[in-house]
Amino acid sequence: MLDIIVFGTISGSIILFAALGFSMILKTEGFINVGHGQMLMLGAYFGLLGNKMGLPIVLVGILAAILCGLVGMLIFVVFISPIKTKGILVCLFTSVGVSYLINGVTGAIAGKGVQAFDLPPVKAISISGYPIATPYEIMVIIFGIVAAFLVHAFFNYTLMGKSIRAVSDNQDLAKLRGYNPRKTSLQVWFLASALAGIAGVFTGLIGSVHLGMGWSMLPIILAATVFGGIGSIYGVMAAAFIVGIAMEIGILVLPANYRSAIAFGLIVIVMLIRPEGLKSIWDSVMLNYRKKES
Repeated sequence: MLDIIVFGTISGSIILFAALGFSMILKTEGFINVGHGQMLMLGAYFGLLGNKMGLPIVLVGILAAILCGLVGMLIFVVFISPIKTKGILVCLFTSVGVSYLINGVTGAIAGKGVQAFDLPPVKAISISGYPIATPYEIMVIIFGIVAAFLVHAFFNYTLMGKSIRAVSDNQDLAKLRGYNPRKTSLQVWFLASALAGIAGVFTGLIGSVHLGMGWSMLPIILAATVFGGIGSIYGVMAAAFIVGIAMEIGILVLPANYRSAIAFGLIVIVMLIRPEGLKSIWDSVMLNYRKKES
């Protein structure tokens, strides 16, 4: 059971990075960015490049985050910004086209085969003689937990974080308060894409790098976003780990390639029981607490 929790937490940490960025764009721009999964894939390939250059893992992650962030800003400026006024569906279908563009260009440059990071061999950390996780996997968990606290601090205590929250909630009101929605959108696309890039590096670090990894992660990212509650940063944080552990439990009775099906199953269950996701549960708890206090 311990290994399921550990592997679920590893998966949850990766989902956390990707789903946070996905939720940020969804909340700010108002449409599902299908291309977000490809940013994860791109981050893995950028990480692979840094790894082949002999960079330490931390620098590999920073390189991938910055490059993916810049690509995200470029996508917004070239493809999304000119069509934002044409409606959500136009933006959605444009993101689909951008997804295939990124995937095709990456395949043409890096090749279509499965690749892996060149890492020194390490021994798994054992408890009572039973191997639990490698140091790389433990590192992913630590970074995931640290990221959750950093995101909380960013949105609550930094000017950029507050501007993103303001524009996400109400763009017209944000303008009156002096925030620049276009500048904020650029910041969101950079941060969201950078987070996806880090998720890609982590995925490649404990697995393999291939062109299909973005497509396979997209439904899992969507599941965490819906489960957490659309636009709820804290709900997504909790949902990422729940989805990760649920998938690890699910593959005990189902083949590993059913991970996406398990994620979609969670979406269906949540939509039937709590359409607003974990956010609605938290809101209900806080409402009852305030009633008791008053």
